[in-house]
Amino acid sequence: MTATDDDSLERVTGGRATGEISAARRLRILVIALVYSGLWAVLCNVVLELSVWIGEPGPALWKIPVHNKAMYLGAAVIWIVIMLAIAVSNRFWASLGTTLALTVLVAVVNHVKMGVRREPLYPSDVAFLSEPRFLWAMVSPWHVAVILAVMVLIVAAALWTGRRTSRLFPRTRRRESPRWWWGLLVVRGVVAASCLALLVSASHFNQPGNPWRNAYENQGAAWRFWYQILNYRDNGFVGGFLYNTDVPAMSRPPGYSETAMDAIAARYRTAADRINSERDSRVLADTNVIVILSEAFSDPTRLAGFELAEDPIPRTRATMAGTTSGSMLAQLYGGGTANMEFEALTGQSLKLFSPQLNTPYQQLVADHVTYPSAVGWLADTHRRIAVHPYFTGMYKRNKVYDTLGFEEFVHDTTMQRSDKLEDGDFISDQSAFDEVLHQVERSDDPLLVNLVTMQNHVPMSGSYHDPVDVAGVEKDQAQPIGAYARGLSYTDAALADLLDSLESQEERTVVVFYGDHQPGIYGDEIISANPALAPYRTEFFLWDSEGNSPAPQPLTSPIHFLPMAMDMLGAEIPPYYVLLKRLREEIPAMEGEAFYTPDGRPHTDIETLSPTAQQLLEDLQMVQYDFSVGERYALDDMWYSSAD
Repeated sequence: MTATDDDSLERVTGGRATGEISAARRLRILVIALVYSGLWAVLCNVVLELSVWIGEPGPALWKIPVHNKAMYLGAAVIWIVIMLAIAVSNRFWASLGTTLALTVLVAVVNHVKMGVRREPLYPSDVAFLSEPRFLWAMVSPWHVAVILAVMVLIVAAALWTGRRTSRLFPRTRRRESPRWWWGLLVVRGVVAASCLALLVSASHFNQPGNPWRNAYENQGAAWRFWYQILNYRDNGFVGGFLYNTDVPAMSRPPGYSETAMDAIAARYRTAADRINSERDSRVLADTNVIVILSEAFSDPTRLAGFELAEDPIPRTRATMAGTTSGSMLAQLYGGGTANMEFEALTGQSLKLFSPQLNTPYQQLVADHVTYPSAVGWLADTHRRIAVHPYFTGMYKRNKVYDTLGFEEFVHDTTMQRSDKLEDGDFISDQSAFDEVLHQVERSDDPLLVNLVTMQNHVPMSGSYHDPVDVAGVEKDQAQPIGAYARGLSYTDAALADLLDSLESQEERTVVVFYGDHQPGIYGDEIISANPALAPYRTEFFLWDSEGNSPAPQPLTSPIHFLPMAMDMLGAEIPPYYVLLKRLREEIPAMEGEAFYTPDGRPHTDIETLSPTAQQLLEDLQMVQYDFSVGERYALDDMWYSSAD
């Protein structure tokens, strides 16, 4: 018997035989293959589980494989993937090695994303494969080289193992045992088809009666959609991943119909007519509206657990003290930029969508030709310009901005300036704000400008030569916090200059400024030292070039920013904004697992809200369904001039 290479299932770990293999021997080989592949699936699942738990509080690492029963359901899904690969490729050890190598890659990506954005890997993240520049910015070239080297070593080690064990189990070649060959082809075809059917079933995890979901829930799975890291920890990586497979953006509300939408639209149109009769019909048409989403902008001095040597945002703090301002409730800690932008522009809340709708831009808006938003509403009176100092494919903005109704998209390669600060990786806020001012100065028509900045995006350690000194934390924690604070100070100065310049312009301008989320740079000790909502609060203010007055606001969601700006201007509003205006009086903020009343109290059960709040939520849910996945019966009535 001589050693041979491993290139078929019949070999499993096999070698050459001089005679035909007996049926008993072949059965033994099959059993060993099933056992080996099953153990390999458990190994792959352990690697995925470690990516969720390493660096996080939880059980000892050796307990992770047995910390919940869902662990084995995850291994079963991976085992099916392995069996499919073996059946299709006819290569046992190559399939095992490739599967483990890809598992390691997924685990590393998941762990990096959790560290950077405090959220795990979602199925929808596959869209980022088309944006390697962004992925490259998140991981150093050295780390990429190490990951690739490890993957190559895993595959090479698997192939080497197959060769070394080839004498233990002889294989059958087609020319030596032709009568077995065709039977094996049939077996492989049946196995591949069965595995594929099971995986297709798993991909419909959220469909009613799905057997995979039933199996998870029978093992005690509890889906924590409001905190996905916990969701992945408690239900296993595979369970959490399957839970986030695509579902309809919203379930059809009870009673949804054209008649019901006509009644809702009539109610709020009557209210809008009454409000607008007392407002100036021309003020908005003569006013620039500038919406600035400032990447990771927040007030770090609000957090306990460390101290900064200087206040990084004194000018912004002074501006907020004299304007309509407060704290915004972010959907996520460390991520969710496009989601907060979506809420601000559309007035639609992530809270009311299906939990699996992780990124509406990618999973919902991009599938439409048009989508209801303030951009379309202002089409008759304003030029609509989107500015994002980064490449255009992030969150499909190159498609989404056109769908929302923007006429022009100014990005990293079309801006007037694209300067970066010191050793920073991203275009500075000064350059971004200068682009906004350039657009205002060159336009004779009133503008709607939507700016999404990038300067303070992670990674940030080493970006500045003089980071703010940080006390109370270890050096590895102090470095990113100090760099972040220095970046904020640059934003603070550039923002003050922008407001001064806008104030000196002849035309009136209103600015909506908000931070989308806090940066994912704070360790567990800092997070645990702060109240539960502290990591989800960012700063916002509304500013008018013709004058401002102090108006502190309760915790607020981005869906209310533009209606609030219209109220501040005394401008006419569409019926949809009347609905949001009334909702703000009852529920100014809602994200995750709770609705927040003006006094800041969370309500996880709708039944504990006032009857008025419940009715408003029911109306908003109906309207949001109609606009997003429904028939858009009420679109023209609720948005007036919005695009259909």
